Amino acid sequence: MALRRLLAAAGAGVVLAASMPAGSAQQWPSRTVKVVVPYGVGGVTDTMARVTADRLSKSLNQSFIVENKGGAGGAIGVDYAIHAPQDGYAILFVGSTLFTVLPLAQKVSYEPLKDLVPVSITGTNGMVMVVAKEAPYSTLREFIDYARAHPGKITYSSGGTATNNHLSTAYLAGREGLDMVHVPFGGGQAALTALLSKSVDMHFGNSSDLIEPVRSGAVKALAVSTPTRMPQLPDVPTVAETIPGFEYIAWNGYAVTGGVPTEVKVRLSQSLKAIAHDPELIKIFASLGIESAGTTPEEAAESVRKDMPIFSKIVDMAGVRHN
Repeated sequence: MALRRLLAAAGAGVVLAASMPAGSAQQWPSRTVKVVVPYGVGGVTDTMARVTADRLSKSLNQSFIVENKGGAGGAIGVDYAIHAPQDGYAILFVGSTLFTVLPLAQKVSYEPLKDLVPVSITGTNGMVMVVAKEAPYSTLREFIDYARAHPGKITYSSGGTATNNHLSTAYLAGREGLDMVHVPFGGGQAALTALLSKSVDMHFGNSSDLIEPVRSGAVKALAVSTPTRMPQLPDVPTVAETIPGFEYIAWNGYAVTGGVPTEVKVRLSQSLKAIAHDPELIKIFASLGIESAGTTPEEAAESVRKDMPIFSKIVDMAGVRHN
């Protein structure tokens, strides 16, 4: 989507242009910084937050402590940060849907890009479409043909309504005119367990959750949502090889609330850009199917703006727009 074009510029070493008083740069951080993750412990967002927070602690010589405040699709954590002092000591590590999806799917207390401001896209990942290893279809085209021949019979699991698991499948169904039944669970691992136990027929999950199950043969991968094949799963075709133009990319990154000073955003972004090039971090992310990014605030905001109309259509395809 829009993010892919911006990453090329970020990787080329775009320099963040900003005027920041020298004194301000030394003032933040002068004490422990709380990194609010608006989801539960153990998911891909939480893992990325902890890996990067550890490196921020070393880079900026202050402790960056992850605190999970999940609930309401991430809205509770954002609301917590909005009501905290606007001094940069309660920052957020969020998923892209808090900007592009959640404000459309439910009533929230914030306006994206005004009350919730991206600082840096830390990493991007695609989705992997998997089915039971005994399933009667072995390619995406075979699956689509089967679903068309059996309307309302195919079930698919997700980690919850309006999550990337849900929306990527709804996007696929909308593009192909498929009638499938959504079965939401409380998280991606529960959704994968439902597939493994044959309680559902299909799961379109985060690459971080599915690389190992695919490699071990526990599930059968039909396609990936990235524009090109994933290096971790080189034998798995892209959805676009069957449905031209299909692409679904999720991202996670740092954000702050609207009242946080500009100098905090600048220094945080500069540190995250340097961290994004850390070979060890790149290796850790790659093992999870994540591509390290490290964008500037401007690049991150531009990505959100370009993705908003795309996800607005996907939200409608999924039927989750709130009144």
